[in-house]
Amino acid sequence: MQGASREAYAALGDRLESAVGRTGADAAAIGDSLWSFAGLLRERPALRRALTDPGRSGDDRAALAQVLVGNRIDPAAAELVTAAVRDRWRSPGELASAVEELGVVAHMAAADGEGQLDDVEDELFRFGQVVQGEPALRSALLDQAAPAEARRDLVRRLLADKAQPATVRLVEHAVLGRRDGTLEAALERIGDLAAARRARRVAVVRVAAPLTDEHRGRLSQALAAQVGGPVRLNVVVEPDLVGGIKVEVGDDVVDGTVRSRLADVQRRLSGR
Repeated sequence: MQGASREAYAALGDRLESAVGRTGADAAAIGDSLWSFAGLLRERPALRRALTDPGRSGDDRAALAQVLVGNRIDPAAAELVTAAVRDRWRSPGELASAVEELGVVAHMAAADGEGQLDDVEDELFRFGQVVQGEPALRSALLDQAAPAEARRDLVRRLLADKAQPATVRLVEHAVLGRRDGTLEAALERIGDLAAARRARRVAVVRVAAPLTDEHRGRLSQALAAQVGGPVRLNVVVEPDLVGGIKVEVGDDVVDGTVRSRLADVQRRLSGR
């Protein structure tokens, strides 16, 4: 998001944090309500345009939103929706995307409030790894010909008694609400939002063998010094790397694996 949309999104984020901080506020219910409204915006392009029309006043757009939501969604979510449509957005799609993402943030806040955010981050990453390594499972989860309820049940069977409730809900949303990009990208984005809540970066570390606690600690410290802040390590063990380590922090990649060095030698020998 850029310009007006970025400013509007930041303001909504502040409003959301204020809402979930109120006594009795149910962050998960707020998240579900925001997803519901985002789904409505996705399904009705004309409505998206009306709620972001710069030719209409903010009060007019807010009144339209109030008619739409009435008392059908969580009151705190309704306040957020009303505030959202009062702001200016660069495109109708960015309003829908912002509301949907704030739903994710609300569920993260719910997990954080229960002391489960670290577990949720880890479970989301592990689920993404499973999906990446199981093409048949990935196809079943994304099968648009299958009823949504069947795919939701599949997610619940996979994660039953193995993940926090927030993780299950977020994976369901990633599977059923995915609009653009891959399922893996959707899960990664959710993980990034969880890390952002703790003001830290995510580093995907690929190694040939599990790291000891000592090695993890030293690597965390080194990466924190490099990026200028706390880092969460998501470690993936890939025996075919042979040795060494590959670290990915956002778009930055440092590949010091034996496999990479061997590939480089082969390229040089072949003159490429």
